Amino acid sequence: MIQGFPSRDGQHGVEHGLRALASRSLRGLRRAGLLLLPALLVLGVACSGKKSNSASDPGTPPAVTSNPTSVSTVTGRQASFAILATGAPTLAYQWAKDGQPILGAIGATYTLYQPRVEDAGSYTVTVTNAFGTATSGAATLTVLAAVPFNAPGGLAYDASGNLFVSDMNDHTIWKVDATNHRTLVAGSSGLPGSADGLGGDARFNHPGGLAFDPAGNLVVADTGNHTLRRITPDGTVTTLAGAPGVPGSADGAAAQARFNAPFGVAVDGTGATYIADTQNHAIRLMAPDGTVSTYAGTAGAPGFADGTGAAARFNQPNGLALAANGTLYVADYGNACIRAVAPGALVTRLAGQANTPGYANGSALSAQFRAPVGLALDGAGVLWVADTSNHTIRRIGTDGAVTGPAGSGGTAGNADGTGTAALFALPCGIAVTPAGNLAVADTGNHLLRTVTPAGVATTFTIP
Repeated sequence: MIQGFPSRDGQHGVEHGLRALASRSLRGLRRAGLLLLPALLVLGVACSGKKSNSASDPGTPPAVTSNPTSVSTVTGRQASFAILATGAPTLAYQWAKDGQPILGAIGATYTLYQPRVEDAGSYTVTVTNAFGTATSGAATLTVLAAVPFNAPGGLAYDASGNLFVSDMNDHTIWKVDATNHRTLVAGSSGLPGSADGLGGDARFNHPGGLAFDPAGNLVVADTGNHTLRRITPDGTVTTLAGAPGVPGSADGAAAQARFNAPFGVAVDGTGATYIADTQNHAIRLMAPDGTVSTYAGTAGAPGFADGTGAAARFNQPNGLALAANGTLYVADYGNACIRAVAPGALVTRLAGQANTPGYANGSALSAQFRAPVGLALDGAGVLWVADTSNHTIRRIGTDGAVTGPAGSGGTAGNADGTGTAALFALPCGIAVTPAGNLAVADTGNHLLRTVTPAGVATTFTIP
């Protein structure tokens, strides 16, 4: 027997021991497997039955969480609808009007940038993904017809309560009656020129400020023609002073007088007409007999200076308003302030900081304006200002306090509302309505607006 090697009997014992060990191991593995299997089954059931708290997990169909809301607007004023929805990516959107799909309207937001009356209706959106669809509730779009203009500028009311409007870029003069229906008074739409005649036979070139004389004639600053025109109640147009297409600064009889881009006009009870001769930087006066003289400022000499007559200086004077006591108010556009010209041509600064454009309310001389154009004086002696480049309507009270009842104070827009919620774009003309509100030529928005003394702005619409 080799030392160290077990005998047969010993070997048999070892084999028996190994078999017993293997049997015990197998039974242990079986027991372990039996214990492991239920655990795996429990884990599998838990995983397969897991509930998701996320609406974006795979397999989740769309759900609308916020429906679009109804909108009321006017023609040309942007309107938008929006929706919020959840669901597995990727969500697809399709907007519909009155049940008919809208071509290209495939975002969560749908905007009509230039709505028309015919765009009014019921709007819905259907949201789709790989697992289903959901359709929103309906939102109604209401579109009222605004009174349309190209670039309304000058405004003036007649004794019957009709509003007259110069459409500067359309080269026409219009009348808007108390029901907001408009009719063409003179000129031909889109055709600039200079011709006297009846109604549509006449021609204008970027007409600006308007004012009525004591006889009921409409005086027009025909800015692009460098002339002063008159429209009689029957629509007959004649040239009062200046030479069409010939700028200049000459004083004298009407036909010999020259202007340079006149804009603002105001007429007193005698029929004398004050003219803001914008590019001559002067205030001119046409007497009832047609003789033209320079009332304040010096033609061709822009600047800022208070003083009497020729000693005063203006910089592109624009809108005018005439008080019953003979004081003439001037929107001194280039100097960013408002001037007062007392009888005798004494010029002083009424409000604003000369040559310091900005936006600030407060006492008159500490307030700031930016390129003011239109002026209107109401029955209580309050002076209203179309603060053009501030896109705001300003108020100068009889106590000298300057406020901004309507508009943003610097941000252009197109919205009705109260105070800063009301938005304008380059308002130019302004006039007091028969009811004591304000009519505003919202030039950049191509609209007419109404503003109450409390600052509530609405849009002229056609019933």
